[in-house]
Amino acid sequence: MVKRKVVAFGEVLGAMRANGYESFGDTNSVVLVAGGSEVNVAGKVAGLAPGIEAQYITKMKDDLVGRLLRYEMQKYKVGMDHVIWTDGDRNGFCFVEQGLGPITAEGQYDRAHSAIACAEPGEFDFSVIEGADAFFVSGITPALSANCLENSRLALAAAKEFDVPAFMDINYRNKLWRPQESHDALMDVIDREQLSCVITTETDARVVFGVDRGFDDGKPMDEILDCCREILEGLHEKFSGNVPIIVMTVRKRITNERGEWTTIALLEGETYVTGDRFDYIVLDRYGAGDSCSAGIIGGFVGVTPGGGVEEGLSLEERIRNGLNLGNRMSVVVQKTVSDIGPQWSAREYFKRVGKSKEIAR
Repeated sequence: MVKRKVVAFGEVLGAMRANGYESFGDTNSVVLVAGGSEVNVAGKVAGLAPGIEAQYITKMKDDLVGRLLRYEMQKYKVGMDHVIWTDGDRNGFCFVEQGLGPITAEGQYDRAHSAIACAEPGEFDFSVIEGADAFFVSGITPALSANCLENSRLALAAAKEFDVPAFMDINYRNKLWRPQESHDALMDVIDREQLSCVITTETDARVVFGVDRGFDDGKPMDEILDCCREILEGLHEKFSGNVPIIVMTVRKRITNERGEWTTIALLEGETYVTGDRFDYIVLDRYGAGDSCSAGIIGGFVGVTPGGGVEEGLSLEERIRNGLNLGNRMSVVVQKTVSDIGPQWSAREYFKRVGKSKEIAR
């Protein structure tokens, strides 16, 4: 069996959700699950194929909520061997209400002064990254505090030192920092050649990096993809060629609940790879981009549509598998009312998500 290790660094949030499409205040019935970008990615990657090990680096308060979140992570086979537990500080929370029709979904954070945000630079032992096949951190983690920014830099420096490919989903959040702050912090690690893959959207490319090519999701998908190629070329130039793999998730919205989803990647500034396209239906938008990131990482480390891990595939083959897998994972999680969603194998995603209109039985 081919083995692979993927390591993630970030906060484990307590995601507090009103049931279904109810609102806080209309209901006292809520669920508490583990959430957060890196949590979702690790939880998805861990189930893609036999032989994949996912490990998580973070700091959490050892209280009742912390224990619940630990068990949630372990349910998804995410290793918690490198978590720093503390009796001080706190665990962060997010509160989620679903949208419907013209009503947008709403997410609010309560994570100031959380355990990971207060962790001192150098407090984490990033040697666990050594020997990994991929490392993941989102653009959310460095936005949490000055300490988190520095610890993210240290984690990425360790990945580079250990020759481990580092993946980052930009995931810009205007509730956490301003565009210029994000730009300066992320360009710093890009200029240091510490990222092997940047995963972004049209909005993040425009707001954070200033790359705007007039994206309009009202146009046909073929025209949208032409625009995305121009954005990818602009990002490649902006990054001075320092990021070998740049991926854009592409969402053509028709209504709040319906649209078309795909991905496109630029490899080494030369080769374009486009993933399969799917219509999607939204019951819960949270985790869509994270699931796609997990699929991209899975494909990169060798996960195939058949559900195994193969050696010797070219970069283009691995990225194509990753885009096609990530697109399917994103479509599935958007119909699931939770952050991580179901933990299917890659084989299950390719079996269940396609053109067939028949029930599998």
